[in-house]
Amino acid sequence: MLTMLVVDDELYALKGITQGIDWSDLPIGAVLEAESVDQAKRLMRTQQVDLVISDIDMPGASGLELLRYINETSPVTLTMFLTGHARFEYAQEAVQHGCFAYVLKPVDHDELKKIVRRAADEVGQRRLRQDFEATIEDYRRQWTSQLPILVERFWQDALDGAAPVSPERLDRALAQYDIPLTAADRVLPVLLSIEEWNVALDDRDERIMEYAVRKAAAEIVLGELPGAVVQTQGEMSIVLLYMRRGESCDRAALKQRCGQYVQACGDYFHCRVSCYVGDAAGIGELAGSLERLSELERANVNRTQSVLDIDEQEEPAAGASGLLQISYAEWGILLDGGRIDELADAIAQALERLQEEPTSRETLEMFYYGFIHMLYQAVQRKGIALHEAIAAAELQDGLTARSPQTMAAWAVQAMRKIAEACLGKQRESSAVIAKIQAYIQGHLHQELSRDDIARCVYRNPAYLSRLFRKETGLSLSDYIVQVKIERAKRLLAETNDKISHIAESLGYVHFSYFAKLFRKMTGVTPQDYRKQHQQLHG
Repeated sequence: MLTMLVVDDELYALKGITQGIDWSDLPIGAVLEAESVDQAKRLMRTQQVDLVISDIDMPGASGLELLRYINETSPVTLTMFLTGHARFEYAQEAVQHGCFAYVLKPVDHDELKKIVRRAADEVGQRRLRQDFEATIEDYRRQWTSQLPILVERFWQDALDGAAPVSPERLDRALAQYDIPLTAADRVLPVLLSIEEWNVALDDRDERIMEYAVRKAAAEIVLGELPGAVVQTQGEMSIVLLYMRRGESCDRAALKQRCGQYVQACGDYFHCRVSCYVGDAAGIGELAGSLERLSELERANVNRTQSVLDIDEQEEPAAGASGLLQISYAEWGILLDGGRIDELADAIAQALERLQEEPTSRETLEMFYYGFIHMLYQAVQRKGIALHEAIAAAELQDGLTARSPQTMAAWAVQAMRKIAEACLGKQRESSAVIAKIQAYIQGHLHQELSRDDIARCVYRNPAYLSRLFRKETGLSLSDYIVQVKIERAKRLLAETNDKISHIAESLGYVHFSYFAKLFRKMTGVTPQDYRKQHQQLHG
């Protein structure tokens, strides 16, 4: 409930508002009275006041002085003026100092209640924003001082395929970090994909909000279940559900919690999120499991704010049992890591298994297309076109293979050419990043959303955002601001266009926002920048 203070030196006017109006149908718990500004100040020093209705022209201090005092000492309090003076300078100063309403006497009581109702609604909205900001500030403190760094680093290594190999070393590490698992236990990963923020965030605030979103995942997705929520070296947010040996997971219940989490992120954290539920795997197999989830995320360009289960995705048609044991995702990890000889051995062993069984032409074709897809994804991650790494005719040679032996020889040769191209390709940014930068440069005149940019390169927005930050060191939003301000600096120095026109040409509808942002980025106002640089060029 709210507290309202009425200030008027005329006793009948004061009582007419406090006692002559029925306030019981509004969320007002107490109505206070003051016959002067000094008395009002004394009351406000002893208790919280949410709404103030005040006269302006009173003996001693005026209502305008009270408004200035309220702005300094209690900026969340809303002030309304109810006055018999229609002087323009009064109204002008009241508006300049942020009064909520300026009403001339006499006023109908029902009309006054409508204004107070709007003010009460605004106070409620402000309280919600304050609570949200307080929650974020609490997460900020936790992020600064409570982050379990050692546990997160352990899981980062495991998700990168660098967990201790021997069961003995793994058991020691798990015990050291107080993780309630053994080497024989399993972990089920859930990839949290932040697809879009619905509010403007700079790079620092985005990282803080990502931390808040991970904390929410720990509360909603994990709840009372054992597990952890970590961020990988590649900036993916992952829920890890711990499963002791012999335990099974209720996937329906897990997906239901993921759905609640997706909804909560939209309602409270101003972002769109999707969850990708993986398969339980041994700790040493987590890298391959995560790569499969990442592939599912990269392929998802249409279903937003969804829960996708990897078990429910379409599987390739069955072939020989040896072929079904091939994990192209794990082969992609070996190729990305430059472990070429290890990958060549894996290819040879897989096709040897095929040789031991009746092998049809269709089986070899299945291997061929799966292998080509793996190569295509590998070069795509490096920003290289497949035809730049290997000739089309050489790729087609795999279709002519009539036996597992000839297919193995072709696959190893093709893989080595791809690896050589990936290792030798030195560039400042990937082809995808270059295309994004070109798109931004060509659309500086409009507001740019992450979804618009993702659509231009046919990528998942969350994956794209991580890729851009990894390769450029900047978030997409910070990069867009940087490019726009650089364009503004050039236009200010080289043209005589009005500064307001320059701001509009860069998609800034409000000039004041553009001027504030320009000064933040350069240290000077747009006007001063133009004076300095046009003098230099004059």
